[in-house]
Amino acid sequence: MPDDPAVYLHVKIQLVRGKYTLFAETMAEMAPVLEENGWRLIGAFTPAIGRLGAVYHVWRVPSPDGVLSALDVVRGHPDARRWHDAFAESIADEALELVRPTTYSRVP
Repeated sequence: MPDDPAVYLHVKIQLVRGKYTLFAETMAEMAPVLEENGWRLIGAFTPAIGRLGAVYHVWRVPSPDGVLSALDVVRGHPDARRWHDAFAESIADEALELVRPTTYSRVP
């Protein structure tokens, strides 16, 4: 797959205590909008052992430019204000990393 321009977005989220349900319900609404714009959620994870309130996402995105264009679509969505408010209430910290598979990785 060396000619495949797709990259992966690794998202590390730390939730506000007690706000997992709000976050998960909001993400369940927003994820299809991202997927309609070329993103594919490879996995969303919470630790069984590890940091409480952490959530990890791995998204396959069509290209580095695809990240910004899909986020622009989300910002223009009719539910964007409500999603923003829910995330502002439920997310304490978020870090995004654009990553590529290593030479020894099986690409999903």
